[in-house]
Amino acid sequence: MNAVLQVLPSFHTGGVEQTTLLIANALAAKGVRSFIVSSGGILTRKLHPGVIHIEMPLSSKNPFIILKNTKKLRRIIESYSIDIVHARSRAPAWSAYLASRATKAHFLTTYHGAYSQNFFKWYYNQVMAFGEMVIVTSSYMESHVKQHYPNARCVQIASGINTQFFSKEHVQQQKVQELRDFWDIKEDTKIVLLLGRFTPIKGHYQLLQAIKDSSLKNRIKVIFVGDSKNPRLVHDLRRKAKNYNVQLYVHLDESDLRAFFSLADVVVVPTIKPEAFGRVTVEAMSMGNVVIVNDLGASKEIVTDKRWIFDHNSTEDFTRKIDHALLLQSDKKEHIGAANRAHAVKLYNVDILIESHLRLYESFF
Repeated sequence: MNAVLQVLPSFHTGGVEQTTLLIANALAAKGVRSFIVSSGGILTRKLHPGVIHIEMPLSSKNPFIILKNTKKLRRIIESYSIDIVHARSRAPAWSAYLASRATKAHFLTTYHGAYSQNFFKWYYNQVMAFGEMVIVTSSYMESHVKQHYPNARCVQIASGINTQFFSKEHVQQQKVQELRDFWDIKEDTKIVLLLGRFTPIKGHYQLLQAIKDSSLKNRIKVIFVGDSKNPRLVHDLRRKAKNYNVQLYVHLDESDLRAFFSLADVVVVPTIKPEAFGRVTVEAMSMGNVVIVNDLGASKEIVTDKRWIFDHNSTEDFTRKIDHALLLQSDKKEHIGAANRAHAVKLYNVDILIESHLRLYESFF
């Protein structure tokens, strides 16, 4: 293996981008020539000195721009003697696939999301199944891909996190106390935490409804942590919480989430759209939290204790699970947290993610 090129639309924060960064840096550290093509982003600052980032606008679905990018990628593949082209998103994947076919480079993909399907989208999405190998992040994703593209050659590599970083041992207790003071959180208050982008699919409304019906509502404070890109939704969530008489706090644009995990009595992941991988679920488990998820997507594969998986069609079941978690005795809560931490370290450590990718790349030679 001489050189690996990863292609994606942009290089800002996000699960796809973080994984790309990890793999690119790991390749460079092992002496493999490592390349990324994207429109750029803040993560370029974190690249290993040996990684070459080439800036190119790859997000367009316009067929003419895709063909134009194909020619550019072909020149890159040939100029740098690229062995493997790894596509992580659909628009770049079309250009990368066509460029790989015109050269001798191996082409593989990571099918990162359960894309919606109709005839036109089926055709557009299918490039993600064209890889000589198609990486999927969960059993759910493998089933999804096989359902639509039966001939896809799938290999499961779960996304990973830095379990050493996501550890209670590295939480700044001063920051936790600052949050308590800022929101006037008393010792007997129960904190329910939802982390994720402010978009309806993350289940914010479902959580507010569940808390509205909780027998513990007067002792609960809900905290939403996410980005500031959807102020209208944030405003509406505040309005809904007020109508429900639910105490809601919102924190925007936070990069270090560990203090919030430490503050929480329970972390909930109620996404209404199935997710390919439950990154927040794993991060919370690594932090030793009790985590409640629903029965959609990959999170139910990560949470092995069925007591903490609720029926996505039942607000009542969601409420029961939350109440159960909040009424746990401290020793029971610590026991569950320790088991969650051990599970995350064993199966979802970033080192496993990296080694699995490197072995897959090496298998082509």
